[in-house]
Amino acid sequence: MVQLAVTGNMGSGKTTICEMLISQGISVYFSDNRAKELMNQDQSLIEHIQKRFGKESYRNGLLNRKWLAERVFKDSKALNDLNNYVHPVVRQDYLEWVNQKSQDIVAYESAIVLEHGNEGKFDVVILVSCPEKFRLERIKQRDGLTQDEIQSRTRFQWSDERKRKLADHVIENINLSQTEQQVKTVLSLIRKQFLID
Repeated sequence: MVQLAVTGNMGSGKTTICEMLISQGISVYFSDNRAKELMNQDQSLIEHIQKRFGKESYRNGLLNRKWLAERVFKDSKALNDLNNYVHPVVRQDYLEWVNQKSQDIVAYESAIVLEHGNEGKFDVVILVSCPEKFRLERIKQRDGLTQDEIQSRTRFQWSDERKRKLADHVIENINLSQTEQQVKTVLSLIRKQFLID
């Protein structure tokens, strides 16, 4: 089984690319969505987060995401601590997910694959790239965040230029029809590389 990592900075269009992969028969593990679920379901993870950040990190039994985001995106140590709790749980969940799949190719979606040195855990790294002005506009429309909130959430993400050096393939996500063709081309190249019909 070939494991793809689909990565790119916030607002680059990773979800759009992953939807295109799904339409091509590829199962996609959405790590951010799953992490949010696990932070509300995994008792050990909940206990670690509460011990580190306090009981206020959960309200009515659910993660107090806005409260926690205000703390971790302004404090690199706090963000690192949170990542150190969440990432191993997500990784284990992903491996269990992979073991249940029978396809030749699966994909893992995450903004910070490269920043955490995880590129070696995947057979192929696909970078979704998009000019910053488009990314910022997408984030504002999608998430309703202010410019300051966007900057605090993206300041720990590497630049596209730095990520390109480690990516096996780059998909430019500006024009939807061209992007879709790039996805098909990249998949064809991957299938040829790994001798998948």
